[in-house]
Amino acid sequence: MIKPSKTFNHQDRSPIALGLAVIALSLSGCGQGAGSAASSGSAAAPVPASAAPPVIATPPTPQPPIPAGWTLYKGTGFTIGVPPGFTPDATHDYQDLGPGKDIHGVAFTIPAALAKGTNLSSDSYIAVETLPGVPLCVATPFLSEPESQPPVIVGRRTYLTATATDAGAGNLHEETVYALQRSSPCLAVRYFIHSTNIGNYDPGTIKAFNEKAVLTQFDAIRNTLHVVK
Repeated sequence: MIKPSKTFNHQDRSPIALGLAVIALSLSGCGQGAGSAASSGSAAAPVPASAAPPVIATPPTPQPPIPAGWTLYKGTGFTIGVPPGFTPDATHDYQDLGPGKDIHGVAFTIPAALAKGTNLSSDSYIAVETLPGVPLCVATPFLSEPESQPPVIVGRRTYLTATATDAGAGNLHEETVYALQRSSPCLAVRYFIHSTNIGNYDPGTIKAFNEKAVLTQFDAIRNTLHVVK
């Protein structure tokens, strides 16, 4: 006689189901651990050097334009435009500060025609000077009794400015110094205007010089100054 098959009971599958659940949980945990490790490894990976932003060099300051008919004077560490008639003096030595305090540079003496028939002296000039060894490039060390003036900005350059005046024996010396901020060695432009007392001349023999015109000419020269690295 064939025995009837055993009736299936839901309680009989509990051990099997429990075993399958444990295996599933184990596999799931391994998968999550591997995923976390991969994610952590990706976050800690170094950024390749090729991905860093490139370093962009600062372009040099362009040479200011030189007016037609002018010449370009090339000095040590600078260039500057010179109008016709101005005479360069590469042996310029400013000595008004006293012994051992000379300031050297290049002076450009005005044309004789600019002073002729006026009370302007022909030894007036505009000069480019250097003063090494100063911690800050300011205008006051270039003058014996300076009076600080507001800065002057020309394009991308800032000049720290000072003035000085000396009068005596019928002569007037007016000086203005424009020190180029943050230049090293300290580079400055000096205006030196020497005039005489027009009252010392017979009436009608000479006329007062046009100071505004002289300053305008000097400003135009200064504005062509270019620092050469």
